[in-house]
Amino acid sequence: MSKQRIAIPLIIILLFASAFSGLAQIREYKIHNRGMLHETVYNTGEIGRAWMTGQAGNKTNLPLMEWPSRSATIVEGIEYSGQHNILGAGVYIAANPDGKPGLANRLYSFCGGVGASDPEVAFGRWSFPISLDKIENFPLLSDGTLNPDYDPDEAEEIIIAKWASSVGITVTRTSRAWSYPDYDDMIIYEYEFEYTGDTDGNPATIERTGTLKDAMVLLIYGYAPSMYGYQRHYQEWKYEAGIYRGDQNNFWDADYWLSFNMNLRTNLDPLLLGKPEPNKTLFKEYAASGKNGGGLTSPQAPGYAMLYYDVNHLAIVDPLDQVRNESEAAQIMRTLDGIYYEIDDNGHVKQPWSNKVSTGNTRSSKMEIESINPDKRWSGVYSEGSTTWPMVPRNDPRWYGRAAYPYRQSADAGQKHTVFGPYTLKPGDKLRYAVAEVCGYGAQPGKKIEGGQTQVQWFNTPTWDTKIVIKGETMAEKYLSEYGYPDYVNSDVRNVTQVTHKAFTAYLGQEPVIPVWPESNPSEGDYRIPVPVPAPIINVTNTVDGNIKINWGRAAEDFTHSRLSGQLDKYIVLRSDAGMGPWNDTIAVVLKGAVDQDNEYTIIDDDSGFKIGETRFYSVISVDEFGNTSGKTNLQKFAKNVGSVDEMRKVYAVPNPFISKSGFQGSGDVDDKIGFYGLPEKCTIRIFSYSGQLVETIKHDEPLYTTAWFQVTKNGQEIASGIYFYIVTTPNGDQYKGKFIVIK
Repeated sequence: MSKQRIAIPLIIILLFASAFSGLAQIREYKIHNRGMLHETVYNTGEIGRAWMTGQAGNKTNLPLMEWPSRSATIVEGIEYSGQHNILGAGVYIAANPDGKPGLANRLYSFCGGVGASDPEVAFGRWSFPISLDKIENFPLLSDGTLNPDYDPDEAEEIIIAKWASSVGITVTRTSRAWSYPDYDDMIIYEYEFEYTGDTDGNPATIERTGTLKDAMVLLIYGYAPSMYGYQRHYQEWKYEAGIYRGDQNNFWDADYWLSFNMNLRTNLDPLLLGKPEPNKTLFKEYAASGKNGGGLTSPQAPGYAMLYYDVNHLAIVDPLDQVRNESEAAQIMRTLDGIYYEIDDNGHVKQPWSNKVSTGNTRSSKMEIESINPDKRWSGVYSEGSTTWPMVPRNDPRWYGRAAYPYRQSADAGQKHTVFGPYTLKPGDKLRYAVAEVCGYGAQPGKKIEGGQTQVQWFNTPTWDTKIVIKGETMAEKYLSEYGYPDYVNSDVRNVTQVTHKAFTAYLGQEPVIPVWPESNPSEGDYRIPVPVPAPIINVTNTVDGNIKINWGRAAEDFTHSRLSGQLDKYIVLRSDAGMGPWNDTIAVVLKGAVDQDNEYTIIDDDSGFKIGETRFYSVISVDEFGNTSGKTNLQKFAKNVGSVDEMRKVYAVPNPFISKSGFQGSGDVDDKIGFYGLPEKCTIRIFSYSGQLVETIKHDEPLYTTAWFQVTKNGQEIASGIYFYIVTTPNGDQYKGKFIVIK
């Protein structure tokens, strides 16, 4: 039998088998877009995207830890995707079947965060999707009314992803985001790792039932602040001598178990830290106005902090008693003064197992050997005398025996990961972790933490309030003192250190005690945080006289909450040229209760400088009696036009006569169209030649006073010079007839 004759039945068999094996799942994503930090999360474990550091990573249609949000822009005719900060992220899982020790028998699942210049595909190999759900716990519904199902003790936006892994551990990841200005620069992820034995996403068949030994969990992120800054300077999100051993460094703040990256130079020039806008004229304009985020193109400090890690089911590690010992890790434990200082009083390895920063090369063959095994603590450990702790509270013996931060590699900076374990897991056992993904405008200036420069252990966190020199010209002696923060930094929570503090506050439901010890925290978040009055649901429309109307109802005034930050005092109506701001056009300040005859709030934007056909962004924020504000959750992009008429009278064809290349600019930048003006919301326009032949039919079904026709017939042909007639008909039978002339 020929190969060709075999192929079709084989394909049918494989498809039939996959339908019943769980392998026919779809890799899907959902987006966190409620707050200022936007992120894409997948049902395979991936965060942001599949890991990549190469040329393919220069553009994105999805948010990659985008902060601030809606940051896409055009500068000097070049389109930029915006302020994206992540190369990819995910989790790794590894374990040995009971009775099968050693690397040769080790099981691995790389659920995202694996690859190099190009990603390795996790879907269908290591990760098998089960479900992906997004829950919108918004105070107001889309129709402007109060949400009767709103949960005051939950996040506003919740995404739950669940997938099985080839190791046999099923992962459920619940991520949470808020719009509140003090809490909108973070996303909190809670992970549950359950040993189900399911290795392919089909719970009907359980492939693994024995005990898992030396199980480990790795959380990995790749950072590069930010895509926009690298592209402005290098025309690419540059890896070699840019992200890797170039412009950025990683830091480790043990007070918060926080790892983050900052851009400290450009082309190794420390006077270009934060990547100032390279065009000196544009630098001055952006720094003064806040356009495109201000004068610095990479001021972000993206990072993650451990809020909780599991110490349940940790393996007993006893180098002296092999009967009691449960782990291969016993072979590499070391003594100090005759004591195995890496093991606690319960016989467990002190956590974390590894706390590593390294290159962006995370190919699976490398990570299998080096990152997540019981025979190697990749980053080493702290011990008394092995490191100089410069200040309290870090001079704490609780750190001795835990994974050390490899400060000498802080300039590698392509990836940061943390490993926990080893664990002994029986079927049904569960492990829990909580991580805060955070981003701020730099970090706490002057704080002495690890990392920053190769061969320097302790480094004072730099400040953006520093000297900026571009091509030999001093642009600022102290940038922040002269120009301040951009308005997307929308509260007193500004830098990544402050954002992380708020992340612990959100998770704990109260202020954290510094230094934090995640293993002492609860295994699930509390989320009892202050809540501002929500922003109203707004309606933005064109008026018949060519202005913009913004109106909204009063439901936000009836919003109640046990932790409400204050009573509503007023609304502020804002307008911006760009989605990320600056929001420096205040259209109106509206006091509570200043409603119209319909018991609604109505504001007219009659700015003559806002031309027909141009686009702006609108938002209305709520402000309470203490000055606390809502987020811009009602942000709308809107094109100015003329609103439809309530009753059709005269309909105009403009320009008339139409002369080819006349430069008609009725609603944009195209000069080969004729506009019909004076239309009701719903009508039909029929265009006839002088001889009575139907040339085109236009269905108008939107609340606009006008519609455009590009002089193309229903057969796709360009019309010729001559006299044309048009008939406008409404659904109720009203009709208007007119004519226009085309000269070419």
